[in-house]
Parts: sequence; C-alpha cells; structure tokens
Amino acid sequence: MGSGLPWAAWGGHHRVIGSGDTKGGYPTPITPLQPPPPSTPSSQHPPMERGCGMDTSEPGSAAEEEEEKALGEQRPRTRSNPEGAEDRALSAQTSVGNRSEGEGEAASADDSPQSTAAPDGTAWPGPAHPAEVQVKTPRVNCPEKVIICLDLAEEMALPKLESFNGSKTNALNISQKMIEMFVRTKHKIDKSHEFALVVVNNDATWLSGFTSDPREVCSCLYDLETVVCKSFNLEGLFNLIQQKIELPVTENVQTIPPPYVVRTILVLGRPGCQPQFSASEQMKKMLQCPYFFFDVVYIHNGAEEKEDETSWKELYAFFSSLDAKGTNYKYEVALTGPAVELHNCMAKLLAHPLQRPFQTHAAYSLLEGDEPPEAEATV
Repeated sequence: MGSGLPWAAWGGHHRVIGSGDTKGGYPTPITPLQPPPPSTPSSQHPPMERGCGMDTSEPGSAAEEEEEKALGEQRPRTRSNPEGAEDRALSAQTSVGNRSEGEGEAASADDSPQSTAAPDGTAWPGPAHPAEVQVKTPRVNCPEKVIICLDLAEEMALPKLESFNGSKTNALNISQKMIEMFVRTKHKIDKSHEFALVVVNNDATWLSGFTSDPREVCSCLYDLETVVCKSFNLEGLFNLIQQKIELPVTENVQTIPPPYVVRTILVLGRPGCQPQFSASEQMKKMLQCPYFFFDVVYIHNGAEEKEDETSWKELYAFFSSLDAKGTNYKYEVALTGPAVELHNCMAKLLAHPLQRPFQTHAAYSLLEGDEPPEAEATV
C-alpha cells in the first residue's frame, strides 16, 4: 500500500498505466546507417518510380549488413516509448504492461503474480498454484455489471481509522462514502455501467438489483447496521451471485468483444475469519471465465493485534489463490492507518478490468521514478 493517489484521479482517469521497464538503464542508441558504396556503371539501374520499395542493394553488401545490425538494436525505452515502439516485435524480452504479458487478459499461472509484498518488505504466504488458464480478450471498454459486496461485521464499526481531520472514524462510514464516489464516477465515465449492492454478514443479502442509476444504489447504501459475525460464508456469496448473473458467451474470446463483463468488488473487514468455501465445478467455471472478475479490498487490524497478524495474511493469500487468471485486483488496508488509503484503493479500481494490466505492473505516478505525492483527499 502506501502509494497515495491524488484525489483528482477519481474524475479523470479510467485506465491505469502499465509501468515501464527501467531496469538496467537505457539500451545503446541506434548506430546511424552508413551510406552504401558508390555503384559501378555496370550495376547502375534506371531511376525507380516514386513509392517503389524494392531493395536495389546487392546481397551481402556492406549496406545490408549495416541495416541488419541497426534493426537488431532497440530504441531507448521511455514513458512515451515504453516498449521500444516498432522494435517491440524484435524484442526478446517482454515489456512490463505489454499486451502479451497479460494487460486486459488472462495469462498462464506461471506468468501471473503469486505473491504480494508486505508493508515491511516481506512476502505474503504464497497461495496454491491455480490451474493454468490462458485466454486473451479484446481490450475494450464494454459495459460492466459491478456487484459491490459490503461487509457488515461488527469490526467495521470500530472507530480506529484516522480521518482526514485527525479524528477517529470507522471503516463502515469510510466504505460507504468511497463506494458512493466509485459508483458516481463510473457512471460519469460510461452511463451504460450497471451496479448492484450486496451486504454480507453471516449470510449474503442482495440489497439492490442491477441499475444504471447511482441514486438507486446510494439510497440503499446508508442506514445499515453491523452485527456479530462468527463466520464468513464465501460459498453462499458466490452461489447468490451465480443466481443473479448470466456470464456472456462469445464465438471467439480473443477477437469478439463481450456485450458486458461481470465484476464483484468485496469490501471485507473481519480479520482472522477463515471463509467457508468449497469450490464446485460451477464455481470454478465462473472464476475461470474471462469475463468475470473478483476484486477484494481487505480491511484488517494490521500490526496492532499481534495474534491476528498471521491469520489476516493467510486470508489475504487465500483470496490470491482464487485468482486463476491473474486478472483480479486485491488490496489490504490496516485499520491503524489513514482513511485515505481506503479511498485510494477504490480509486484504483475505476480501471476497466479488460483494459488494466496485472496489478503488479500498474503505475500511478505521472513520471517514472517519481515518489508518490503526499496523500490528500476531501469528501
């Protein structure tokens, strides 16, 4: 976490940017082509018509060797030229954020990120390797059906988050505000997006059906009460989603854009609660569908309660293990941190799931190497 996102990003940017590969510095500049040696009278040809692209140099000539040598070198990589421009086809190394590495597509399990760095630099416990799935999809801004799942466990009502004015607030209040801003901003980007609201306590309840009117969703978002939750029935949540949606089917996944995609955003705030989950074949099929996405914003106690430190990391790793395609986004926020971190996570989820890169390849600074600015937000 830790990277602050300027609040202006809520209203302007719908896509995230794949970070460029800056390791190792820039390649050697291209050597200019040397002019070919003057031709002998016997090898001269009549002038060619304008626009003819035929090569008049003899095989094995010095000009041809110089040209092949120059084509073998890449142009420097910059923010405006992140993949070597037209030289990308000659590159033996895939660029970060490149389409072939999973931007807006499912990739193999070996290519997808399997672990995420912890705030202290250590790695999260690695999840079990999911089944290998590799499906490329068109990078299109088709309509989204967004299912927002809000946790109503009692931990969401604890006043532990630091508000913008320095006072303490609870995660439920901040989550309600950030969800409303998310829905209204997505609606401004594309009015064909639809939203549904689900509340999660001991069971999952479908509170608001799919609608493209943000006011209908926001009218159900407030005046919600938290309850004591002894378990987290994730299987019941998935079963409810399966009853309410129909995943699109296309004749050719790689070339034909889907009529819509389905994305579930789970805002969960109960640390140390292992979910009840048994993956059926139908559930596996849904998770592996190239048009279904399951994003998670996980709110936990962090380092405040040491006995919960291992359990929340295990739960975070469990959500990573559900990502068979490597296309889901997962964020964790500590209750001991500032409330702006929650807003930043939700702002990063504005990107269309078919157009965003792998989460580990996403960059949110305007220039490479820039330090993230101090987080500022107003509500």
